[in-house]
Amino acid sequence: VVSTQSTGTESSLLNKLFSDQVEIFGEIQFTKLSILTGIIKIGLKAFLESVRLRTFGKFGLQQIQVDVYYLREYLWRFVEEERLLNFLLEEVVSSAIDRCVEPVTMEPSVIMLLTEPS
Repeated sequence: VVSTQSTGTESSLLNKLFSDQVEIFGEIQFTKLSILTGIIKIGLKAFLESVRLRTFGKFGLQQIQVDVYYLREYLWRFVEEERLLNFLLEEVVSSAIDRCVEPVTMEPSVIMLLTEPS
């Protein structure tokens, strides 16, 4: 009998295997957008690696979801490829789910309410 969690993990591993490799420390141009993209890629990769080294409870996972939503809302204008930003942020959430002892995700509508300016 295979549990749904291992099936999800296997699916996640297959998706990672066949997804495009993201070049984090690649060559950059001497432009503001290229430099900011390079800095953001390095920062998000560090965030991803720190998530991979921790174990989360339900509320820790939900905090990661809120953080990622906020980053997605504000960082997209500073990167050359929004697809790259979305990929790295989805990897952070996916890793947090994998590292969570009680993976209960928050509804997107609740996340939007929490991050809405007052």
